[in-house]
Amino acid sequence: MDRRTTFKKFLGVEAAATVGNHRQEDALPLGGGLTPYSGTWNYAIAAHLLRRAMFGPTHQQILDAVRDGMDKTLDKLFTPVQLPMDPVIYSDNPIDPNVIKGQPWVKTPLNPSVQGNVAFKENSLFAWMMEQIYKEGVSITEKMTLFWHNHFVVSEIFDPRMSFDYIQLLRSNCLKNFKELTKQITVDKAMLYYLNGNQNTNLAPNENYARELMELFTLGKGDLAGPGDYTTFTEQDVMEVAKALTGWYVPVDRRNTTYQPLAVFDSNLHDKSTKTLSHRFNNTKIVNAGANEYKQVIDVIFQKREAATFISRKLYRYFIYYKVSSAIESDIVDGLADTLVANNFDIAPVVRELLSSSHFYTDESLGALIRPPYEFVFNTLKAMKFNSSQVSSIEDTYNLYLHLYRSTNGLQQVYFDVPSVAGWTPYYQEPSFHEIWVNSVTLPLRTALTTGLATKTIKVRNIAQKLFGLELTNYVSDFSAPGDATRLINDIVAHLLPKPIYQNQLDYLKSKLLGNMTEAQWKTNWDAFIASPNDAQKKAAVENRLKLLISNLLTMPEYYLS
Repeated sequence: MDRRTTFKKFLGVEAAATVGNHRQEDALPLGGGLTPYSGTWNYAIAAHLLRRAMFGPTHQQILDAVRDGMDKTLDKLFTPVQLPMDPVIYSDNPIDPNVIKGQPWVKTPLNPSVQGNVAFKENSLFAWMMEQIYKEGVSITEKMTLFWHNHFVVSEIFDPRMSFDYIQLLRSNCLKNFKELTKQITVDKAMLYYLNGNQNTNLAPNENYARELMELFTLGKGDLAGPGDYTTFTEQDVMEVAKALTGWYVPVDRRNTTYQPLAVFDSNLHDKSTKTLSHRFNNTKIVNAGANEYKQVIDVIFQKREAATFISRKLYRYFIYYKVSSAIESDIVDGLADTLVANNFDIAPVVRELLSSSHFYTDESLGALIRPPYEFVFNTLKAMKFNSSQVSSIEDTYNLYLHLYRSTNGLQQVYFDVPSVAGWTPYYQEPSFHEIWVNSVTLPLRTALTTGLATKTIKVRNIAQKLFGLELTNYVSDFSAPGDATRLINDIVAHLLPKPIYQNQLDYLKSKLLGNMTEAQWKTNWDAFIASPNDAQKKAAVENRLKLLISNLLTMPEYYLS
């Protein structure tokens, strides 16, 4: 079903059944496949790249991309960024005897005996995560960090230090080597907790992580070929890999004076026998290698072609479209897998090849995906100049970003609170996939959020006497002719929506901007505001009309698409 039809059915209006000549229940046309894009590089095409690679480009960032061209823009997106400063204690309540306000807490004792201390540090981490997305700049880092969080899922650890180490591991490796990241995540403290690796011993092997390592993290679960045989691995492999991973555990000491970010290997808890894998791995034998044995396991797994195709298919669905036809599988996914193997599983060349391909820039690809919650929220905040500059203190800054984190709870995508080890449902659940993001629960919440932002009526707990929202006069001032109502609406639509809309929709938006005014009167009011920008009455005259325009545009089905 056409995404536009879906949303307009929600809203009770008619819509066309197709976008162009493409039915959205079909896979996208190949459109040149992985051949590098050589078509017209313009505002719409540059915006498409930035929308998919970031959490929301500004108008100026798109203009810069048009000026720079595709290759230079990709260079910017893939330039490694420095890891951000650690999250800090942002309030004097609760009082932590080991760290004071303004200092990082990630390597200090957790002190659960201090009432509320664990939850407070979790809130600090959550707010810090939202700040990283909001301040991402022209970089694919945060988008890839979220990809890996949905892939190597860790959830509800209840030790913010471990959650911090985990997310920094993903962030620092998000464009590096898939195989090496798999090795590091296998002995990560948070992962050992989440999938019971810390309970995996020679006396009682726990198969939880071994199973997910193959089924969800590397190979995928193929069709059932026989009893306990899933084409890519077998139940025998699950048992043998579990034995090979025994001996790792997480020391539990939340009051320690020196936080140790690494897990510990105990050879006495490790199964020292020779493990024999099934015919799916050519009956490979893994001999005892102590603390390094898990690396041997992963090396063996990555010898299988499925490891490359599995992650390539997942990247395709994340960045382009959920439907994978046999043609896309053989041309796009297999081609990406070839690149991945040729680069010894370095991930950056694969993602760059995908985002520079002719297939990525087909007309049918524009607006084909429903924006996930974080992309939806942060595109609104970043693209239209959220007034975050109102806050200056550490405490207010963290409270503001914590509010943003909490505002996404009902939208069904929350960092560190993933519903299952398989990830967020819309990324994998057939047949609906990303349509699941919008339903009778989440649609009103999305609408309420964007309306509150457009009308600047958002209240933040613990920040009194301030309302938050979008600085719409600042936003439209970036366009070339904000006093020209027709041109302004066209510019806003080109910036915020992935494809052109119908004339009756443009007319509707213009009616919201003008009300009972003429276009000439709008220009007069705008010119008067520009001449006296500090005059509250003149600002209100244009801002109130912009609020009506933007709040209505943000509820349009097309705004939900990327």
